[in-house]
Amino acid sequence: MKKTTRKLLSLAMASAMAASLLTGCGGGGANETTAAAGTEKTEAGKTETEAGSTEAAAEGTADADYSQDVITYGMTQAWDTINPYGSSSGSIYQNLVCDKLYDRLAFIEEAGTDVTPRGAKSWESADDGKAAVFHLDENAKWHDGEPVTASDWVFTAQLITNPKFDYGLRSEFNTWAGTDDTGTEESEKSVQVEAVDDYTLKINFKSVIPVEDWLILHNKYFYVLPEHLLKDMAPEEIKTSDFWKAPVGSGPCTFISELSGSELQLGSFADYHMGAPKFGKLVLKVIAATNTITSIAAGEMDGFFQAPTVDDALAAKDMGLNVEQSAEPTTVAVFLINNQNVPDKKVRQAMSYAIDKQMLIDQSLQGQGVPATTCIIPGSQYEFGTKWERNVDKAKELLAEAGWDSGKTLKMVVTSARESMAAVIQQNLAEAGLNIEVQTVELATMFSGLQDGTYDLGICGSTAMDYPLWMAGYYDNKNATYCQITDTKYAEIQDAIAAELDEAKRKELINDYQELLYDEMPLVMLYNGYSFSVKSDRFQGYNGFEGGVNNQKVWEWSVAK
Repeated sequence: MKKTTRKLLSLAMASAMAASLLTGCGGGGANETTAAAGTEKTEAGKTETEAGSTEAAAEGTADADYSQDVITYGMTQAWDTINPYGSSSGSIYQNLVCDKLYDRLAFIEEAGTDVTPRGAKSWESADDGKAAVFHLDENAKWHDGEPVTASDWVFTAQLITNPKFDYGLRSEFNTWAGTDDTGTEESEKSVQVEAVDDYTLKINFKSVIPVEDWLILHNKYFYVLPEHLLKDMAPEEIKTSDFWKAPVGSGPCTFISELSGSELQLGSFADYHMGAPKFGKLVLKVIAATNTITSIAAGEMDGFFQAPTVDDALAAKDMGLNVEQSAEPTTVAVFLINNQNVPDKKVRQAMSYAIDKQMLIDQSLQGQGVPATTCIIPGSQYEFGTKWERNVDKAKELLAEAGWDSGKTLKMVVTSARESMAAVIQQNLAEAGLNIEVQTVELATMFSGLQDGTYDLGICGSTAMDYPLWMAGYYDNKNATYCQITDTKYAEIQDAIAAELDEAKRKELINDYQELLYDEMPLVMLYNGYSFSVKSDRFQGYNGFEGGVNNQKVWEWSVAK
């Protein structure tokens, strides 16, 4: 049996490549949604839920009252909806909002370095790796006081795989036995997610999947819903139900009110099994990225989601604000190569040798980064040891061996935010004998042009995690990816890694994977950069980097007295 919190050999494979590159956005009209009509009122006009939140705050310690403590948190993009299964974007903003109202089985630590208990207090693989057994926390409750049981998790699993329930991200659950490739049940309630007893949940898989891998890959999409409140509704009616006007979840926060696309007010849940947050109210506000630092400096905001640029973070530090740096360099810049238009790996290797990654780091990150070799984060325990070096002579030698036509020009596409980086790369490649024409376009045009082969090269950014397969979607031979890869060898070794339960053998496969990527050079990893977080001095218990893996320990948040 595996321990609940083993250090991972893996983190999240991007289930959709674009999802890791684009945060997505949402939001609706300006209509305000408040607690549903008929909810009992208490003194001062508070709803029962809101009053319970106040009681929760007051009960944190014998001599502390948190009822008047308000934390204001900025979101630079709006969430789609407070229905966890009402969005098709899968955006990180959507997940971070729902994460506070509804529970998930586990918590993913910063940069995916560990998986720790949340809705489940422990778990282990079963049936030779083709199942996962979760031991649920018996203290978990719904916001109305009812216990959360395995039946609620089974009800949710059956609902989200039901073809009558409109859910755009159902394919996230196509690894479950009893579903087809789209994540839809093969027959009525055929999905093999079962309640062993009231507090033991078993998920059966189609193939071998280490339980921690499944949690990292899909836990962010699996929110438990209350069977006792939704079971009498037809699946096709649930999405448009009034339930979502004042939802009852089991997360650390209770619903107070929502101004769609603008503001969400939440309270502290008194009976949250991980501990009640020590505040009276949490206000999530949509704020322009350009106003985040100044809002904290003015005392209008306590924190915000979206890592500031290095320039903004350093400026905030000069202003005397509370600035923290991530423990690992998890932002990445990637030089994309269309492998159909540039089929010779020697040419791709030459590009890697020619690009001055350190110059890019100095220019774009003010030195706050590390040159990258493969998709493994530099310094990770899984890094296989090969280090980047710039060698223009080696690049010229490889181009000569490949018989490169010096009169040929390759088209590189970037967005306006990457123009200065593109200029450096263009100059670097010219030194080696590669002529590059740079074109600036909108983001959607860039990605579609890379996918259909209009462009040969491009630059994108993403968030890396401490998981060897997090970039697997970039090397997908079954779909039109940004690098137009048709070779199956990447998928074959990825599948072997994903199915290997023995950690020593798995690490050997990861080394082989890195050697393959370094030799074939299907794309060039430019650098990994550090992230920064800015918060007010009064905001306590906040880790500005947990949100990068779609969850936050809100139950540890408080306001300094």
